[in-house]
Amino acid sequence: MTIESRLETMQNQLSNLIELLQISISSLHTKKAVANFLGKSQKTIDNYIKNESFIKGKHYFINSNGKVEFIPIAIVEFKKNPLHKIKVIEDSKEEETNIIRVSETTSNILKGVIN
Repeated sequence: MTIESRLETMQNQLSNLIELLQISISSLHTKKAVANFLGKSQKTIDNYIKNESFIKGKHYFINSNGKVEFIPIAIVEFKKNPLHKIKVIEDSKEEETNIIRVSETTSNILKGVIN
């Protein structure tokens, strides 16, 4: 097999994979589909909406029927980006000393551990 024919085969396989990916991404509009894609329960998806891990207008919107509809590309990005797993914890008091601050280095280490 020549290099050209191998390259053409690889291009065809890549095209097929892209088509399959587009089909699977386009089905990420419902809570059930998003939960399956993320490997989470539908209740967790509700919690993501409630605690604003999913941002209205970015990850989802309310359709004309009043139901939550998800934005597929944002859901894929959400899965790739683990930042939603790291939260800064604040005490209910407004004193500066009660806010936990994480240095950039520590934050990068934590992100690496989560991945």
